[in-house]
Amino acid sequence: MNRDFVASPKEQVALRFIESFNNRDLDGFVATLHPEIEIHASRGLRKGIGAAREWGTRAPGGVQQRIVVEEMRERGERVVALIVREWWWEDGPEADQAGADIMAWLFEFRDGLIASWRSFEHREDALALI
Repeated sequence: MNRDFVASPKEQVALRFIESFNNRDLDGFVATLHPEIEIHASRGLRKGIGAAREWGTRAPGGVQQRIVVEEMRERGERVVALIVREWWWEDGPEADQAGADIMAWLFEFRDGLIASWRSFEHREDALALI
């Protein structure tokens, strides 16, 4: 992301969500979430902090993902992060990239915390919502 970028308070929370997710820091991850968080995951809706913590827990080994933020856009109570989801092989002496997806993550806020998260395979679909 551009080094001259100055993140708004909501963008800072979204960036902490992503950084905590990348680092498997579940306490930091949960600290960004509203108590009534809704995670719109590929396997269905997950509601509440416990369900979000479970969703954010990743077992070590195999293929792992890392989120790289390219740009953030905010309007009202919504922030869209334009991201690249990188896939890495964690096993073996060297980590090798297994692939990458260009996508967007949409964050909706309540009381300064993330109340809803969902991913979009097509950036324009997320951008249409702000």
